[in-house]
Amino acid sequence: MLPKLLFVLYLLSSPFISYCQSPIAPKREFRAVWIATVNNIDWPSKKGLSPQKQQAEFIQLLDKHKRFGFNAVIVQVRAAADAFYSSKYEPWSEWLSGKQGRPTQPYYDPLEFMIREAHKRGMEFHAWINPFRAVTNVKSAHIHENHITKTRPQWFLKYGSLKFFNPGIPEVRDYLVKIVTDIAKRYDVDGIHFDDYFYPYPDLGSNMGDKRTFYKYRKGFKYIEDWRRDNVSQFIEAVHESVVAHKPFVKFGVSPFGVWRNRYNSAYGSNTNSGYTSYDHLYADIRLWLQNGWVDYVAPQLYQNTKHNKIPFREMVQWWSQNTFGKHLYIGHAAYRIYWSSDKSWYDKKEIPAQIQHSRKFDNKVHGSIFYSATSVLRNRGHFVDSLRKHYYQYPALLPTMPWKDNTPPPPPINPTFTFKNQMINIQWAAPTTEEKSDHIKSYLLYRFHKSDSINFENPAHILAILSPTQESYPIQQLQHFDEYNYYLSAIDRLNNESTPIEVQLPTEEIIAQLQLPFPKSVIEYFADFMIQKSKDLFKNKSGTASLKTTESNISEYGK
Repeated sequence: MLPKLLFVLYLLSSPFISYCQSPIAPKREFRAVWIATVNNIDWPSKKGLSPQKQQAEFIQLLDKHKRFGFNAVIVQVRAAADAFYSSKYEPWSEWLSGKQGRPTQPYYDPLEFMIREAHKRGMEFHAWINPFRAVTNVKSAHIHENHITKTRPQWFLKYGSLKFFNPGIPEVRDYLVKIVTDIAKRYDVDGIHFDDYFYPYPDLGSNMGDKRTFYKYRKGFKYIEDWRRDNVSQFIEAVHESVVAHKPFVKFGVSPFGVWRNRYNSAYGSNTNSGYTSYDHLYADIRLWLQNGWVDYVAPQLYQNTKHNKIPFREMVQWWSQNTFGKHLYIGHAAYRIYWSSDKSWYDKKEIPAQIQHSRKFDNKVHGSIFYSATSVLRNRGHFVDSLRKHYYQYPALLPTMPWKDNTPPPPPINPTFTFKNQMINIQWAAPTTEEKSDHIKSYLLYRFHKSDSINFENPAHILAILSPTQESYPIQQLQHFDEYNYYLSAIDRLNNESTPIEVQLPTEEIIAQLQLPFPKSVIEYFADFMIQKSKDLFKNKSGTASLKTTESNISEYGK
């Protein structure tokens, strides 16, 4: 008796027990993780690993996050004017091969590999780019002779230990747009992603050193701060236009510092008291970009907890939900601070569950979450990942649609039917024909409903599987009680629009006639019983008697 009592007490102390009665998760939700490559934070684990080891590590990252319920990865592919991909403009990253400018040996293209593996698992891949940062530490970095800081030194500003592109120079902005466009055009990315680094964070005692550029390119601006914001906004608009022109189905998102402006600085600001703001200190007017439709999603880094006094999490979610102008809002969560912060509020096991629950209260205003970063998720401090996997991410989720990019559903799968093959009952179908690239089938969605359930395609508890676009059959693993369920199949396109779900049809009499031993008799009998019951459901009318007898006769002849 005592062990059972102790077990119950343990369960009651679990961080997610008090939340397990939360409303069912949404059918559509962006569930992503940032995978940082700068300084080998997340991947690869260290410089100079063999390609085989790098690939094995990345596959392990994907498999684990997929198992945790994630459906997207945001991978840093350009951290400091370098490349985790084959580029004719910038050298290979030192955090990949161990030396800037040196490709892996034997050669492979990491970006191409990562995209392929993510898509194989039904996960979106967003290419994370730091546009303006060029050197992370001028004192310790070993810069390749062909690095842009060597070939175009006049384009750069030094600020503290950083060296960054001068956003005020038009040629710089053109060059950076070209870099982004090159990735979008050559690689099958689902999104282009910028983080919070535009102009650098304030460094006490450092001078930005761009006054000369301001006087040359000021274009009527009276204040240098307004000019700086305009430089970044021009760049964002140009990236948006280029991505739309070359690959309109690719998403463009930004993850800014959590506070746009404090209310005491602007009537439109949040009720916060932040020492830094995106608008005033990083010169990134994300609210303007959303208002003008230049970005498809925003993922503010809400890295303070729910008990924080100056930048409270709940206040920030509410502010952002009111200032997205119809675009997607994904909440950035500080997984790295759980059980690893001077603020003891992060030692509360209920903190991340509370953040997710609060975010989900904003129906159609908050569309998902991104966690920083992958290593912190895998560490699972405070067992928050257990809470995700068992409760909040218990069911698979489709990614949210973006109707301003495409709202046309694809054609449904063709003729989904039950078949009997290799001693198994299978669902088989044919791929629909699509013309537009955005309509290309990204996955299939298989639903299962108990006959006592109402047919509700918005309830993710009925999603049996999300299937690969190359898959055209699915084996029913559990034959027991098989006849108590109805199955439906739909197609999902590149931008996550869903076709009309089609009910899986009964086999034709010709297929039934092909059922022969040596199939296990119990399976045949079970399938026969299922067919009889389905036939009764289909022919509940005056003329159904003859058809039902015919079906029973066929099954008796060929199945028993």
